[in-house]
Amino acid sequence: MYGSAEWRARGLLRSEEIARVVLGTAGHIDHGKTALVRALTGVDADRLAEEQSRGMTIDLGFAPLELDGRAVGVVDVPGHERFVKNMVAGATGIDLVLLVVAADDGVMPQTREHLEILSLLGLERGVVAVTKVDRPGVDDDLLAALDAELDVLLAGTFLAPAPRVRVSALTGAGVPALRAVLAREVGRVEQRPVRGPFRMPVQRVFSVKGFGTVLTGIPLSGVVAPGDGLAVHTQRGAVLRARVRGIQAYGRPVERARAGHSAALNFVDVDRKAVVRGDVVAHPDVFASGELWEVRLESLASCARAFDRRINTVRVHLGTAEVMGEVALLEGSELAPGEAGFAQLRLRTAVVAAPGDRFVVRRHSPLETLGGGVILGRSAWRLKAGRPFVLERLARREATLGDLEAQALLALEDARGALAPGSAELLAVSTSLGQPLTTFVGALQSLVDDGRAARARDGRFVTLAEGARLDQEHRELQAQLLERLARAHASVPTRPGQTLTELRRLFEGVEEPRLAAALGALLDRGGGGGEPPV
Repeated sequence: MYGSAEWRARGLLRSEEIARVVLGTAGHIDHGKTALVRALTGVDADRLAEEQSRGMTIDLGFAPLELDGRAVGVVDVPGHERFVKNMVAGATGIDLVLLVVAADDGVMPQTREHLEILSLLGLERGVVAVTKVDRPGVDDDLLAALDAELDVLLAGTFLAPAPRVRVSALTGAGVPALRAVLAREVGRVEQRPVRGPFRMPVQRVFSVKGFGTVLTGIPLSGVVAPGDGLAVHTQRGAVLRARVRGIQAYGRPVERARAGHSAALNFVDVDRKAVVRGDVVAHPDVFASGELWEVRLESLASCARAFDRRINTVRVHLGTAEVMGEVALLEGSELAPGEAGFAQLRLRTAVVAAPGDRFVVRRHSPLETLGGGVILGRSAWRLKAGRPFVLERLARREATLGDLEAQALLALEDARGALAPGSAELLAVSTSLGQPLTTFVGALQSLVDDGRAARARDGRFVTLAEGARLDQEHRELQAQLLERLARAHASVPTRPGQTLTELRRLFEGVEEPRLAAALGALLDRGGGGGEPPV
């Protein structure tokens, strides 16, 4: 479906031949990113005719890189400021960055902006390539000056300790050394875990005659295999059901795609025109899109001015999507450059996200990267600023990121202390966390098993406080039943008792499950069986 003929000819790509690591380029326009990718991989990542004619990368390019016998995906991103949105889309899902700086040009505006964006997206490892060392005028003094400039630029960032390699894509000088460094760094990257439901933001959409629609991207979690049924969440609000016909990774067919692979999924029942970049392919009934998101927002120190309490119209980059929206601060009157605080994203288009996802915020006009942050959860309504209980809950949400049981306990408290199995509310909570319903119910049951939550007699999961309240109500209802039966017996001693219909009439304001549980407990106690706990 795509990829070089040489790779396609090699047949099925086995899982052990693929590193669950994706390498992404970054850097200013015309600093030689695409030429360097071509020197490393033999693949021209400029796939569009316009890119090749203009000599610049406009959209995302992909290439397979073989290091020590294992395939690594390479995402080549544009460096021009007008195409930063494509750069952010390409940076979603990468694990290792190759920051490219031309020796004859030095640090430039997009060098700085790309570094800021990568930091906002949570990148932790990378390599710096100093390119075009073969250019006239590039000597030891210039290279030493560039090293000093890089020291200042990278100080305090995740790339401060990154190895630097001097290369020329034209002559090949330094390319073998760069391959060796990349192989070492790929081995040090913690590969993405394959646990969890499958989710892949869509980067490219195209069709192949005789095959159908192909959706490409980098899975963020999970595994998918041919024959699996998936859901395509579109930004138009539709959820399309589709079945995977075939899968390729790095231009070769694979038996499955995992988190951290650059993958292409072939569908026969999806209209190519119905899907665009920014849509999300995922396991069915696990995720749901939303327009309101609670976040921890960080303002870049380089911002000209702060976010303030007024509605801030912005472009939000989340996954591979770019949508318009507003930022509403929830604490303080402003968010000064370099500061962080709780906020709510109010998007004009619904998107799919999960707690822990990273996002970038850019000014609507003129274009400028303002900041970014991390998704804490989906909101059911617009939040008001300065509410202590809201800020306390957001702080707890932030503290529970990555801990499903802690998230389940917080969700249980938010749901008025109880969640009923099979309820729409329970499903809504599980999808807001991006968890299969069975997994979320398992987390709730683990809380019960650990004594951190309880299970009511009607099967609901409840907090310990709610469980205690229900237990007290249960005991009071038993006492009322006994009192009523005693009064009835005293008034008519010859009568054996009251019928169930009479009791239901007397306690018609009590829900049937509660009444039945109280009567059952009295019968058990009367028989010496003891009273079951809540």
